[in-house]
Amino acid sequence: MSDVLVRFGGILFVAALAGWLYALLDAATVDRTLVRRLPKGAWVAVVLLTFIAGALAWFGWGRPRAAPGPRRPTLGASGRTAWPTRPGRTGSAAAGGMFGGPARPARPAPDDDPEFLARLDRQAAQEQEKLLGSWEEDLRRWEDEPRGGRDPDGGDGPDGPPMPA
Repeated sequence: MSDVLVRFGGILFVAALAGWLYALLDAATVDRTLVRRLPKGAWVAVVLLTFIAGALAWFGWGRPRAAPGPRRPTLGASGRTAWPTRPGRTGSAAAGGMFGGPARPARPAPDDDPEFLARLDRQAAQEQEKLLGSWEEDLRRWEDEPRGGRDPDGGDGPDGPPMPA
């Protein structure tokens, strides 16, 4: 009976440790402007020092509420997004590039660019024509070579190899 309790306690400890680590990392990486009730540093200290109680308190009272819809990560309290936006989307990164500089015109990825794909097709066709031409040249050379009187079947004559005298 006690063996089962020890195993069950070990499983509970590992689960509690995983939840505590998740709460600690979540409290440390969340944007400080979104944290509720206490400052971000205080929440990290509470979670770090009080283990399970601090993790539960973080999830209940400190963690930011999820906003409806998809949210992009931001850089600190500046409100700039951590990743540049895609063309046609609004946002601070779209207006002035990722770090506020001039925005560059968006180029399609190589596999979406029809000119790039057409150039690849032309190059592949040229390489295939070169290879085919070299094969045809090798075949013509092989057919035009004199065989030197050898029988293609490997024998020396119609009756086989000559008999020694």
